[in-house]
Amino acid sequence: MKRCETIWYAIFLGCFLWSALGHSQPLTQRVTGTVKDQFTKQPLPGVSIVVLHSDPLLGTITGDDGSFAIDQVPVGRWQLQCSFVGYQTYTTEGLVVSSSKVVQVEIDMSEGLELESVEVVAAGFGNAPVNNLAMVSARSFTVEETERIAASVNDMGRMALSYPGVQQGGDDTENDIIIRGNSSMGILWRLEGIDIPNPNHFARPGTSGGGITIFSAQLLSRSDFYTGGMPAEYGNALSGAFDIHFKHGNLEDREYRAKAGLLGLDFATEGPIRKSRSSYVVNYRYSTLGLLNKLGFHLVGERVSNDFQDLSFNLYGESADKKKQWTLFGMGGLSLEHYTPVENPEERDPGIANHWEDRIQGSNMATLGSTYTHLLNEHSYLKGVVAIMGSKIFRQYDTLSLADIPYRYNTEDYLDQRISTAWSYSNQFSERWSSKSGLITHLIFYDFYKESNPRSSITDVTENQRVVDLNGGGTTTTWQAYTQANWQVTPKWSILGGLHVLYLGLNQTASVDPRLSMRYVINPDHTLSLAIGKHSQMLPLAAYFYQELRGARPNANLPMIHSNHLIISHTYITRSHLKFNTELYYQQLRKVPVKPDENSDYWMLNDQANFPEFAVVSKGKGSNYGIDLAVEKFFTNRIYFLFNGSLFNSNYQAFDGTIHPTRFASKWVSALTLGREFSFKNGNTLQAGGRYLFNGGFRYTPYDPLLSELQGTYVALQGASWEGQVPAYQRLDARISYRFNRQKYSGILSLDIQNVLSKKNINSVGYDAVRNYLYYRQYPGGDFIPVLSYQVDF
Repeated sequence: MKRCETIWYAIFLGCFLWSALGHSQPLTQRVTGTVKDQFTKQPLPGVSIVVLHSDPLLGTITGDDGSFAIDQVPVGRWQLQCSFVGYQTYTTEGLVVSSSKVVQVEIDMSEGLELESVEVVAAGFGNAPVNNLAMVSARSFTVEETERIAASVNDMGRMALSYPGVQQGGDDTENDIIIRGNSSMGILWRLEGIDIPNPNHFARPGTSGGGITIFSAQLLSRSDFYTGGMPAEYGNALSGAFDIHFKHGNLEDREYRAKAGLLGLDFATEGPIRKSRSSYVVNYRYSTLGLLNKLGFHLVGERVSNDFQDLSFNLYGESADKKKQWTLFGMGGLSLEHYTPVENPEERDPGIANHWEDRIQGSNMATLGSTYTHLLNEHSYLKGVVAIMGSKIFRQYDTLSLADIPYRYNTEDYLDQRISTAWSYSNQFSERWSSKSGLITHLIFYDFYKESNPRSSITDVTENQRVVDLNGGGTTTTWQAYTQANWQVTPKWSILGGLHVLYLGLNQTASVDPRLSMRYVINPDHTLSLAIGKHSQMLPLAAYFYQELRGARPNANLPMIHSNHLIISHTYITRSHLKFNTELYYQQLRKVPVKPDENSDYWMLNDQANFPEFAVVSKGKGSNYGIDLAVEKFFTNRIYFLFNGSLFNSNYQAFDGTIHPTRFASKWVSALTLGREFSFKNGNTLQAGGRYLFNGGFRYTPYDPLLSELQGTYVALQGASWEGQVPAYQRLDARISYRFNRQKYSGILSLDIQNVLSKKNINSVGYDAVRNYLYYRQYPGGDFIPVLSYQVDF
């Protein structure tokens, strides 16, 4: 059945390409944008911009306000090269020029380094971080990158699996990511300069991931991703960060986009509010897995239904002199997932829990904010962000008795609402000195509740033993203050020092985190960097509200978790646009919650979700150390690839002092991502790409067969915590897309395939109480999953 459907997709794709290739009229488009100083955000007039390899050579010079426009650029993929005296030459990655949409690009240029003569000795590339103070473990990404990487389906978490040191944290249906052996809890999400709650559909409590991001890729501007060693402006994160920026809408013309596929529908529009001064961009998406399920492709499971929808927008305006800019941005998402039991009672296996369970879980999240940026003078600017936001995660789990009667065994409800502000002041005192300081505040209104009902077996709920595990409501605040200064010691040496202070009003705990980074430019091709610093994170707020039977809350005063990072990095960029990067890292974890029991191996950062439902103490220790290697070819000459491999170790110390591997100590992570683009004379393009993931398997704790059989449930083997390891994870993804252009519209027909070879990967083990043995659990969505979509722009 599936093979027939796949053949049908191929026939449909072939017919479409045959018809689209018939168009041969040359088409062109306008490329516009602005060029600014990366640190001061001042517009740069007189910057020379050329379209590389265009014939005849196309180019222009930026005006007094830093803006530029290049007309008659043929459709296709082109790079812009920007040159300006005293600044590093900047080359964009390939920009897709289509017949239906004006290309808008925001370019930030960094001041150059002078040697014996006035010579710019380093060049900026399209994946350099937007934040020029990030010296290690950082890169930028674009909306086009989230589209072209196979099986990313415009999702940042899935895209990040192609980057060094990153592996999936849950199963193939989720976008949780593990960075260098750290829990996914340790990732920060920031939007337009303000920290936000977990921005994912089907979010789970205590994590940073879910099913798919609420962010619409259509709204993304170039954004940053960090895997460690963040500058002092980032706090409340142990492992990494996504720093997301929304784009501005078209200032001159209205544009529309419609997309339909097996995952649902997507609509977007953008255009001017007041020509040349203000704009809007908005996107709505509705998705359901029902169509995929009907076709026989079960991304989550045969008895699981999923629906989600989201809305994102960004309004932009600026003053006549362009010294003041404001935005009004927002995003919101609703998602619901329903797991149903096996319909026929006679087919239910008494040893498999999900045969009997009826589970509903979902999450809602929204953010509405406004930014104001004021260029005070040529050397400094002030930025403020004010936002209201909220998130709600809920679960209702029932189990069926042998008489087919439902009993509720788990109820969870987590509500988090915030009024937040972020203020920053940046100043460049001289060519050698610059600084940035800021304040981030959150006023939090919370309400958490979790109730469980013990089960003596899968089908037997003891209703008279209902237990309230979490119960708390009220108001609290968090405060973050930071300052950092960058000193260009010599043309080759630069040093960044900073301090971040994090305070939680709930239990009056605080952390002071010093950070230091250094960069040495050996020559135009080679750079050495180092970062060392302390990174702290408060626990997920609900973790403080575990409630004992008599109402006491033993975890209310837990301190923050600390992680000391040391990273050494070497980067080599060849003249042919090949980038070689090596990073050695060591992370020392302290004050991690553990259970104060000599027989317990509990360590909070091993949790994939939820919170400890017992008393814990912050005496746990751990470490992550390893090496990340990456070879990348930027998207030039119609080819790109990124190959990376990581070797690492991740361990922790339990309460009794014994050392164990962590849940995420898979030992190695590797990924090969590549693609090739074929261009036709009419400007249409065919793109084919793939991604191969090969990682060590996740850990599990073996069971004690005697005690498990005696007690009728899984009992961990004493002293063997996380010593078991499932087989290696392998997955091959593929993508093929065809982009066509017409006089008044353009379109893309694409097919993403997750797990081309239908590899049955293992993510954990389960215990069969009837037969008393452990069995491997395969990833949900472990089959061949095609995602066909058609997009039109007009």
